[in-house]
Amino acid sequence: MTALYVLTWLAVSVLLLGVIARIIRILRMPLHLRWELYPVPHERGRAHYGGSRLEDVNWWTKQHNPDHVTELWTMLKEILLLKGVWEHNRPLWWGSFALHFALYLLIGVLALAVIGGIMVLTGSPAPPVLFAVIKILAWVAYSLGMLGALIMLWKRLLDPKLKLFTTGSHVFNLILLGAIDLTGLIWMIRDSEYAVSLTGFLAGLVTPTQSYDLSTVGYWHVSMVLLFFVYFPFTHMTHAFVKYFTYHSIRWEDTPNLPGGRLQAQINRLEGQVVTWAAPHINADGRKTWVDLVGETGEEKP
Repeated sequence: MTALYVLTWLAVSVLLLGVIARIIRILRMPLHLRWELYPVPHERGRAHYGGSRLEDVNWWTKQHNPDHVTELWTMLKEILLLKGVWEHNRPLWWGSFALHFALYLLIGVLALAVIGGIMVLTGSPAPPVLFAVIKILAWVAYSLGMLGALIMLWKRLLDPKLKLFTTGSHVFNLILLGAIDLTGLIWMIRDSEYAVSLTGFLAGLVTPTQSYDLSTVGYWHVSMVLLFFVYFPFTHMTHAFVKYFTYHSIRWEDTPNLPGGRLQAQINRLEGQVVTWAAPHINADGRKTWVDLVGETGEEKP
């Protein structure tokens, strides 16, 4: 059991460090071109018809009061309900929603189990209702997740259109998530004290004196989850948090570019980069910057 605890801490460390590294890398990326697509939900009083502050005369000189409540509500509908998939690809929504919502429920299961583990460590007996809620949520999550994984795997492998965009990583991701749900279901079926075992295991992560021995299928389930933790930061599944930057730094970004401002400083640095493109129409020689190229007369080059 000690080895599993060590592996758990290592897997959690890789997960956190990997996510942090990915976020830092995104923050250090060059300024992205804006999408300029409306409606933008933080446009107070205008988002419902696709309007923006650009309607105002000299809009850049006026204070902007974004509507963060509507923005948050828009994000929640997209994150929890996959609103965009429902509107633009409804046949795909059923399996995708089941798969994603199951993960949200499992996060809730983990949060409640952590609360139960804290109670174990403090000597306060966890109320039976806590274990009951954990079991109910886990049953729904594992069942929904299995259904979603099977639907999405079927579509990925057999749908003629989706099959064109399916890679080996897509298939592996679905198999891994399905394995997590399957082992979780089997664990619950074979262990009537599933919730107690889970909270006991989490308590043992903090102090060895609370070490809780899991059943064989419990070991398998935890192992699948740890594999997911280590694997997650290096896959496209990081869209779970990368989407935040896509929306706020690209899709909804509308900060005015004022003289002497932060955006102008970023643009100046990018324009000063040396161009090394090989395309002959660019006429880059490895020494000219973007400013040099844009400032050229445009005469035909030999």
